Amino acid sequence: MKPTNNCTIQKAGGLIALLTIASALALATSAAAQVPVQDRQEVGAPLRPAVMGPSGGVSAGHPLTAAVAFSVLLKGGNAFDAGVASLLAGGVLEQDLYSLGGEALVLVYPRREGKVTSIVGQGWASHNVDVDWYLARNKTLSGHGLDPAVVPGALHAALTVLEKWGTMSFEEVATPAIDYAEKGFPIRPSTVATIGRQRAFIEQWPANKAYWYKPDGSPYRAGDTIKLPTLARTLRRMVEAERAHRGAGRAAGIAAARDRFYKGDIAREMIAFLRQHDAPFDASDFADYFARIEEPARTTYRGYTIYKHGFSSQGPTLLQALNILENFDLHGMGYGSADYLHTVTEALKLAYADRDTYYADQAFVKSPAEGLLSKAYAKERAVLIDPKRASKAFIAGDPMKYDSQVKTWSYWKASVHENSPRAQSSREDQLASLGRDSAGISKDTTHMSVVDKDGNLFDATPSGGWITGAVILGDTGIGMSVRGEQFWLDKTRANQIRPHARPRYTLTPSMVFRGDLPVMAIGTPGGDNQDQTILQALLSVIDFWDDWYPNLHAAFERPRVQTSHFYGSFWPHAPGFNQLAVEADVPDAVYNELKARGHDVSRLRRFGMSGCATAVMVDPATGNRFAAADPRRDCYAMAY
Repeated sequence: MKPTNNCTIQKAGGLIALLTIASALALATSAAAQVPVQDRQEVGAPLRPAVMGPSGGVSAGHPLTAAVAFSVLLKGGNAFDAGVASLLAGGVLEQDLYSLGGEALVLVYPRREGKVTSIVGQGWASHNVDVDWYLARNKTLSGHGLDPAVVPGALHAALTVLEKWGTMSFEEVATPAIDYAEKGFPIRPSTVATIGRQRAFIEQWPANKAYWYKPDGSPYRAGDTIKLPTLARTLRRMVEAERAHRGAGRAAGIAAARDRFYKGDIAREMIAFLRQHDAPFDASDFADYFARIEEPARTTYRGYTIYKHGFSSQGPTLLQALNILENFDLHGMGYGSADYLHTVTEALKLAYADRDTYYADQAFVKSPAEGLLSKAYAKERAVLIDPKRASKAFIAGDPMKYDSQVKTWSYWKASVHENSPRAQSSREDQLASLGRDSAGISKDTTHMSVVDKDGNLFDATPSGGWITGAVILGDTGIGMSVRGEQFWLDKTRANQIRPHARPRYTLTPSMVFRGDLPVMAIGTPGGDNQDQTILQALLSVIDFWDDWYPNLHAAFERPRVQTSHFYGSFWPHAPGFNQLAVEADVPDAVYNELKARGHDVSRLRRFGMSGCATAVMVDPATGNRFAAADPRRDCYAMAY
């Protein structure tokens, strides 16, 4: 079959001819920065042609991850089978971004149910710890090793989705991941670079060294085949558990596979390793863990409904920013103008002040959700935006007066005023707070979106368990998530570490509807920047529809800005008040005007903003499936 940007499936006898993963990969449209920036087309012409098809689409952060999801769709699986398969494969292939010891935050839209559901696969802290436990031992939550560890949540979320909404067995969706781990796959340059940067950390832990170096102890080079036999063995044991319970039905088999990881011999091995290294976890921390299923947060924007994870995440930051921006004529300002970029930035500043104040694990904190998402509250906040002057304040609002349930707030509240001394921090602290290590390299994330022929949507942002900082738990091949670095060791903060609390996570998938009809699933890596990427991508799509339709890639290629006007979610939570990074494609006149309005502006290279929006869309006019991937990283989009 000749590679094309759109996949045309030949039908024979009413059945779709199946493609292998390898041939599916040949059809992927890459959004990678494989071509030097200076050799690309000039601004204005899309870098890549549209990816469209009548039946389904996939967009993900790695070509093989996308191909795995695509192949499952072609075999007759639904969006949830394909999404879970991509989650499992990504946890093998993309471990500089995400591993199966990390977390996965998922939104699903099963067409038969007619509603969006949130699956919170964020791990929790040990039941033995709290702020006092850490302070008494002079421990921090710096993002390396076992001190910031939380229970792996990704596998529980993946198998929960598969059990409730999928059609396939765990073995069927896990086979590609097992094959890559067992038989090997080409290691990509970014993974090799991450291993090189983490050499000192890796060599502290024998299991990490055995995992990330060749059997003779030498380093891998880009393009070498890497095998991960310990991870393959863990996944195979889960398959064995499913097979042993197959007679009880598909759901029982999937539950057995999940239980073997969290309650069986795999859990016992992980816990034994943790206890050997004086980590506070015990069997109950794993056995009691569950992926939370809940109603998502949502708001409307110019006739669309946008769904996000709730106030245990940073997701409502996007919703609050949209509510504020609905009070402005963004289309009239023009995409990328000084007025437009200034207004978007100032709206984000206001939303981030509320995020850092009011968002935390809702099992422990009751956020004023109704007030925070109130349109009247957004109008009040919008009035604070000075069209000609950047605000240097960082002050949370008072949503309680718009909330029928929450009337008081007993925790810390953002109140950095214009005349306050600007918070200072070292370069290393600022990098860490933005989700970067001391070399300035992002501790990043990945994302996958899937739409199938029936209109089901799957959208997931998995992360954690990275090569950067995660300890491999003995012979299990599982790198323990360090997401606990997003807690505060401060009892005045809502987002403080508590027994079995989940940190207020940055991972933030999104779904967009028009009326009752699904339109888009979209997400991105990027730590604190995730909702900035999604916001600017959504504004490009919604407010400037005629400028890109039907090539969704073009909506994502437009230049962006990135504010650091918040307390970083990552330890040590350093602020970057009034800092604004601007991509190189933003004209000098606009850059200079932003500077004149008081923004602390710096330049990024073209496509230099952290993030890689990956999305699938159901075209409201035709029902065709669009898929797109950001050019800012090696993300891949496919459709058929």
